[in-house]
Amino acid sequence: MSSEADFFRSLEHIFSAVKTDEPLAAHTTLGVGGGANFFATAQTTEQIMRAANVCASHGMPMLVLGCGSNLIVSDHGFAGLVVKNRAAGWHVLEEMPEEKPGEKTPARFETVGNAYYSTAGLRYSDLHAPAVRVRIESGARFAPLLKALFRNGITGLQWFAGIPATVGGATYMNMHGGEFFFGDFVENALLFSDGIVKQVDHDYFQFDYDWSILHQSREIVLSVDLLLRRGDATRARKLARDWARRKAIQPQKSAGCIFQNLTPADQARLGLPTPSIGYVIDKVLHLKGRQIGGAVISTRHAAFIENSGRATAADVFRLTQLIRETAKKQLEVDLKPE
Repeated sequence: MSSEADFFRSLEHIFSAVKTDEPLAAHTTLGVGGGANFFATAQTTEQIMRAANVCASHGMPMLVLGCGSNLIVSDHGFAGLVVKNRAAGWHVLEEMPEEKPGEKTPARFETVGNAYYSTAGLRYSDLHAPAVRVRIESGARFAPLLKALFRNGITGLQWFAGIPATVGGATYMNMHGGEFFFGDFVENALLFSDGIVKQVDHDYFQFDYDWSILHQSREIVLSVDLLLRRGDATRARKLARDWARRKAIQPQKSAGCIFQNLTPADQARLGLPTPSIGYVIDKVLHLKGRQIGGAVISTRHAAFIENSGRATAADVFRLTQLIRETAKKQLEVDLKPE
């Protein structure tokens, strides 16, 4: 029996179905990328850990995939196992009637909006409400999660409405929504690496703008403990709807915003009214609508590169390089990818 056949058989003992040469374009919001040598969907964190151990014993790379919304897959695909994470359980760990405000992420993100939409008129605080600690598995997607939390009278995550993400991906990227980072709500997490499960606290992640230590450590997020609120679920639900409606101009067939917003120093140096990278690409660099192959800088929101329906990862990369080179030449700004 070949090593590859043995590997496949080991996976079949873990997952109900294992695919080969699965096109990853079908599993990312941008819709580009080649195939995965092996592909399976995990319904439990136990399956993810077992798969990681099998991969380690066979020297096979493994990628855990959430919603695929902040990911660009190479046209060459992934030479290993891709596990789509659908472990989505959650439960309340502790009710805390006393007020306990969350700690803000020390990051370069102080904005109330940009050239496309604003949080004006929506902002309110529920930090006065009783706190509740909730444990959520990493494969939980935000759309159904928010609905479930609101039904149970739990608020706090309403600013992340409309983002196609999982809890694991949100932790990895320190996802931002409105004026908040996901890391603002993280207290603890269970991580997995090299066959070991470990619990870490908020400070372990070293959260920053679109960054966490997981970018370096590559540990797998199993579950996250969040400090949320027993707040006004009706108001939170309305805010989630209104905020998602304001952001509806964001192209869905994209990988999210391509670059980080400008730093306060660059914004001040250039005398711009907003740090919004979409504003810069549109109004300053005048690149909105520029197209290479099937990839186009969105005419709805210039911070996004859209797939017109026939884009390749190479097209996206070349268009990204055009933006970076133009910003460097005209503005002397080194744009940072999100």
